[in-house]
Amino acid sequence: MATITISATGTGAAQSGTITTAGGAGGGIILVANDSDAAITFDVATAGTTVQTGIQLQAKEFKKVTGLSNGAQTLVNLTTAHGTVAQSGDVVYNYLIT
Repeated sequence: MATITISATGTGAAQSGTITTAGGAGGGIILVANDSDAAITFDVATAGTTVQTGIQLQAKEFKKVTGLSNGAQTLVNLTTAHGTVAQSGDVVYNYLIT
């Protein structure tokens, strides 16, 4: 499991922890869980290259992200619609499925 902590400005910090898929070309799957009280938008990078963009999750929602190739999967460019002090410290989780 890896985590991304949201700041008071509504942006996610660098991901803490590593998730590495090994499901074969296009067979990797992660589960992203938004444990914050705000909707989020993020991109997924495989081995440092952004491969999926503009993925959206509502508050307290989770989603499987599929079609990922083998490699380290990182959530990048994570933002909320606006920052608030109340969401500072909220966490988004990135789990390995395959």
